[in-house]
Amino acid sequence: MLEFALVSLQRRWHKQLAIIGIYSVVVAFYASVIFFTQALQHETQAVLKGLPAIWVQELQGGRLSPLPTVIADSLRNIRGVKDVFVRYWGYLPESSSGAVLTVMACPKNWEQLALVQLQNPQQRSLKDDEVLVGTGILALRNLKIGDYLTISEVGDSIQNFKIIGAFEASADLLTKDLLLFSVPTARRLLGLDSLHSTDLALQVYNQDEASNIATKIDQQFPNLRVVTQPQLAATYQALWGWRSSIFLYGSLMALFAFLILVWEKAAGLNNEEQKELGILKGIGWSIQDVLRLKVYEAGVIAISATLFGILLALVHVFVLDVPLFKPLLVGWSVLYPSFQVSPVIQWESILLVLALSIVPYLTAAIIPAWKAAIIDPATAMN
Repeated sequence: MLEFALVSLQRRWHKQLAIIGIYSVVVAFYASVIFFTQALQHETQAVLKGLPAIWVQELQGGRLSPLPTVIADSLRNIRGVKDVFVRYWGYLPESSSGAVLTVMACPKNWEQLALVQLQNPQQRSLKDDEVLVGTGILALRNLKIGDYLTISEVGDSIQNFKIIGAFEASADLLTKDLLLFSVPTARRLLGLDSLHSTDLALQVYNQDEASNIATKIDQQFPNLRVVTQPQLAATYQALWGWRSSIFLYGSLMALFAFLILVWEKAAGLNNEEQKELGILKGIGWSIQDVLRLKVYEAGVIAISATLFGILLALVHVFVLDVPLFKPLLVGWSVLYPSFQVSPVIQWESILLVLALSIVPYLTAAIIPAWKAAIIDPATAMN
């Protein structure tokens, strides 16, 4: 029966090839959304592993405000907290280009820095007039390591900082718009005094106890916002899911429209197809046999189009770097970090694509096939 179905499809190969081509493009679109969203979620999890287990911020009027550093001493006394780190970070607008640069204070432990090219590899600290920059800032200002970066400080004063190093391009996802200063310089640029910081990062002994420790901090300091790593991960998962659903709904609508077209084409058999069915029934084929033949034909088309669509989606996402909708899904900025997601494919995603592609197509083809199967042989041959 399968061999006969393949021969029947070959007789009308132009029509079948057109259907497979259009269907493959539709499948490739929503498969790209599924694969890219999955890869983004995997990249997010990988990045979040390097973040502190807990960080604490102070809010005023629902917005982030400077946090008194004296709170760090109280947090260190909570059971389960290994250490507390004071962090200074914020944003600095670049008026000439419209970019927003990220300002951070360099950690005390210089060895924590990775993927950095230094002018002097032996240097182990930042002076107040020195800076480490991301590759995007070098390109934006047309600078290189050893040049001076001009920054407008609070009060419209201008200061030059010597660029002693730059982060490598492989770290662009995190550092492309980053300016790393000494602690006194970062505080001055952000308008913070020595008694306040942007937030506090907590290191815990047991990661499984992070949520319990966060609850204790929240109860002891109700005016603080306590954020845990799992909470941030859940936020990003929801963000990627919401953005990808827009494209997924659109592609499913395209699939639905295509299935309507398939229904209409399958319901309106041409004279040659009607004559073929009449001959088959005339030589003894039953309705079940005709139905089985049409299901095999639809299955061959659906499986071929789905597999080819999945292949197109894999090339689009992991080889071509998603040129069709990547900026819309991940966001936009003047200093846009270039990154390529790692090839991550889960069997659940493959099964989802197969279910969305094959089952609806077979459903759309089965009822027209049944209508064709009950045609009287004499009427069909005439």
